[in-house]
Amino acid sequence: MKGIFAAGSANVGDELNEWLLPALLGDIQRDKVAVLGIGTLLNTHFCRRLEDAGQIMVLGTGAGYGAPPALDQRWHFHAVRGRRTARMLGLAADRAVADAAYLLASLDWRRSAHRHGEVVVVPHHRSLRYLDWQHVCERAGVRFLSPLLPAGEFMQVLAGARLVLSEAMHGAILADIARVPWQGFGFGGQFNLDKWLDWAEMFELDLDIHPLPGFYDPARFSEGRPLRYHLAKVLKVHASRVGLGREKWKRMTLPAFRLEQAQARLVRQLKALAQQPGMLSSDDLLRLRVDQLYQRVEQLRAQLQAPAGRRLEGDGIAFLRNVMVPGTA
Repeated sequence: MKGIFAAGSANVGDELNEWLLPALLGDIQRDKVAVLGIGTLLNTHFCRRLEDAGQIMVLGTGAGYGAPPALDQRWHFHAVRGRRTARMLGLAADRAVADAAYLLASLDWRRSAHRHGEVVVVPHHRSLRYLDWQHVCERAGVRFLSPLLPAGEFMQVLAGARLVLSEAMHGAILADIARVPWQGFGFGGQFNLDKWLDWAEMFELDLDIHPLPGFYDPARFSEGRPLRYHLAKVLKVHASRVGLGREKWKRMTLPAFRLEQAQARLVRQLKALAQQPGMLSSDDLLRLRVDQLYQRVEQLRAQLQAPAGRRLEGDGIAFLRNVMVPGTA
C-alpha cells in the first residue's frame, strides 16, 4: 500500500503521515492501494495523483482548497475529518469522525517532554515567508515554533508549553492531542476557517479565532520585485472590495510599507493573546473520537483481509524519535 499525502511540503501536519500510516498499516502489502490520512487533500487538484490507484482508502482526511474530486467505485471512506467534509462529498453522516492526527492521541505526549512552560506561537507554513516571526515573537515574549521543524522536535517543544497560539490548524490539533491549552488566530489571506470548523465541530469546540491583520515585509516577500508589484496588490484588494476584479483578490495579504508600525501592532496583539485562557476538547469526547478512529482502522484492515492491528502506545516523543524512520515503510 502507499500512503498519499503532501510529501515534500515539510509541514509538520503532512510529515506526521510518514510515521502514522506505516505504524498502523505498514504490515499490509497490497498493490495499487492508496491511503489518504492527515491533510486537506480531498480536492480535484491533489487527487490527480490518484489516477493510477486501484483502490483509495480514506482515513480521517478533510476536503477543501478547491472542488471535491469525482468519486467512483475505487473510493472507500472509512472516516473523514468532519461533517462539512462529509456533506461536501455527499457521504453518510457517520463517515465524519475526526482528523486522522487524533490516532496519535493514544500515545503519551507529556512523559518525556521538557516542561518549559512557555507560550509558543505556530504560524501557518505559508505565513513564514511574510515576516521574521522569530524576531516578532522575541519582542512579544513568546516562543516561535516553526511548523517546518521535524515532527519530533516540533512535538517536544509543543508538548512542554503552557499555551499554544496557532494559525496552523494542525498546531492546534496537536496541542489538543498533547493536552496543552491552545488558542487559534488568523493572519493573512491563507487562513481557512472552514477546515477549522470541520475539525472543531466534531469535538463540540466553540471556536474563537482571533483575527490578526495580515501583512508582509516587501523586502522579505517577493524580494527583488519592484514597488509597482506591491502597489498593484493594494489596488487589486481595493478594487475587489467595490465589486471589481476577482473574488480571490479580497483574500490577498498586503504589504506593510510602514513595517515597524505593523510589527509593533502584531507584537501587542500576541502579548494580549498570550494572556487569554486556552481551549481543550473534553477528555470524554477525545476518548470517544480516538476509539472511533481506531475502529475505522480495523474496518480498513478487514476490508483488505489483513489481521487485526493494535493501537499506538507508549511515549509519543520516543515514537517519533526512535520507533519509525520516515521513508522506511
